[in-house]
Amino acid sequence: MSKLKKFISDMKKELDRIRWCKGNELIKNAVVTVVFIIFFALFFVAIEYIISLVNKIDFSNIVERINDLF
Repeated sequence: MSKLKKFISDMKKELDRIRWCKGNELIKNAVVTVVFIIFFALFFVAIEYIISLVNKIDFSNIVERINDLF
């Protein structure tokens, strides 16, 4: 039981040490987080789109032309 009391006491001390964000700082951090999420979502969508376009290219004609050159 004493270990539990010590744990709770230590936990309260650690929680008092934490520097919690103020209102404006919290809003600023939330906006930055949302902007990064949107940026990376668009980035991955663009990469996926480019990969799908590359997959649609018919490389057989290109390979035949290269083989004809050699």
